[in-house]
Amino acid sequence: MAARIFLGLFALALVWAIGLVLFVTELPEIDPQPVAAADGVVVYTGGGARIAAGMTLMEQGAAKRLLISGVNPDISRDEIGKMWPGAAETFDCCVDLGAQARTTEGNAAEVSDWAREHGFASLILVTSDYHMPRALVETHARLPAVDIVSYAVASDLLDGANRPVSVDAWRILAIEYSKYLAARAKTFARITA
Repeated sequence: MAARIFLGLFALALVWAIGLVLFVTELPEIDPQPVAAADGVVVYTGGGARIAAGMTLMEQGAAKRLLISGVNPDISRDEIGKMWPGAAETFDCCVDLGAQARTTEGNAAEVSDWAREHGFASLILVTSDYHMPRALVETHARLPAVDIVSYAVASDLLDGANRPVSVDAWRILAIEYSKYLAARAKTFARITA
C-alpha cells in the first residue's frame, strides 16, 4: 500500500515537473511590434515597466481608454500622471486607476466591471511574460465574449531565449505555474457547475 502511494505521488510530481517545463517554454515572447487597436488597454500592476508599456500603447493610439488595475491606494493619481508620456488632457480624460484589486482574480473582476461600464468588446492586456497565462485565464473567465489580446512585458526571470536565469527564477515560475493550474481548475469547475 505504501509503495502505491509513493508511486502515485512520484507520478504526480513528475507530471507537475513536466508541466512546469512546458509552461516555461510556452511563455509569450516579447514582441515590440505594435498590436492591433482595441477598445481599451488594461494593465495589471506589478511594476513600472507594465504601467509604462500600457501608457505607451495608449499614447500610440492603440485604444480609447486605459485602466491600470490594482494600483496601490497609497500612490496618488498625480504620481502616476508623472509617468504619462503624452498630453495631460489625454491622461485626465482617458486613464482610469483601479485601486480595489489585490490579486489577479481581483484584477479580472476590476477589468470586467470597467469593460462592461464602457461597453468594450476588445482589450489589450498588459502584464509580465510569466504572469500572462494566468491573467488571461482569469480575465477570459470574467469576460468570455470580449476579444483579449496579450501584450507581454519582459520580466527579469527569463533570458533572451526565454529560459529562467536562476534557481530563484525557477522557484518564482514554479509558484506561478501552481497558481495558473489552480486558476484553470477553478475556471473549469465554474464552467461545468
